[in-house]
Amino acid sequence: MDIETDTFAPFLEGFEVLRIPVVENGAPVWPEKFPPAKIEELRRKSGESRFSSQMMLVPVDMSKGRFDIAGLKFYSGALERVERNRMLEFSICGVKVVGASCWWDPSYGSARGDGSVVAALFVDGLGRYWLHDVEYLRHSDSPGGGEASASEQCAAVARFARRNFVPSICVENNGIGQFLPEFLRGALAAAGVDAAVSGRHSSISKSLRILGALEAVVSAGYLNVNETVRRTPWVAEFAEWTPSGGCRDDGLDAVAGALSSPPVRLPVSVAPRPRVSKLAGKTFRIKSIFDV
Repeated sequence: MDIETDTFAPFLEGFEVLRIPVVENGAPVWPEKFPPAKIEELRRKSGESRFSSQMMLVPVDMSKGRFDIAGLKFYSGALERVERNRMLEFSICGVKVVGASCWWDPSYGSARGDGSVVAALFVDGLGRYWLHDVEYLRHSDSPGGGEASASEQCAAVARFARRNFVPSICVENNGIGQFLPEFLRGALAAAGVDAAVSGRHSSISKSLRILGALEAVVSAGYLNVNETVRRTPWVAEFAEWTPSGGCRDDGLDAVAGALSSPPVRLPVSVAPRPRVSKLAGKTFRIKSIFDV
């Protein structure tokens, strides 16, 4: 049967497109629902690109997005751990931090392949983030291959966790990382580090993970970065990154993972010391009623 295609009208022919941005001519269109303070909060939480496309109805080419390094706030203070009357307090630059996220994006590839990066991120009571430490782990050239490299990297991550007092570590277990959480638990125990370990599988593309995690935080000025991070490739990755790819992004991916993970609350008290019985070390003979 022949069908005359010219008898079919184009889809939605005759319909008009209604576009109402949240702000028009500098004023909120619906101030009862979206007052200026609410609009600014949406802009801060969603980031400029997503706000423009979703709230202002302006087409945005996400493949051309680029982070503004001016949005980073650098600091040089150390992470302070203070104990008073068996109570703990952590602070950076005099600001109390209450939670931490630590993310390890592992790799066993060559120096030309994906990098293995671990990042420690803290959050204060106002929701501001402090990117305190980023370490790019070096690959092993030992004949042991992958397992030897895994052991060495787990030991390095354990040292990283100890110096940053992180209460937990999340390991991206896509592909090669499936068995690393168990290896890392052993390395932490050997180093005397009391930190939980969990694995996380991600099904979102790397570009979307990085853009979704970093754009809003950076555009709001809520990401503070330690000066020591300047001595790593991370800042160069941040300045050169585009969603279309073609540049290194291993450190960015680790930080995006830390930002996307709910921060774990830092301990507020010192763990109680184990009670030692006064009878410890002594030997006894239990006398029975059958003893003569």
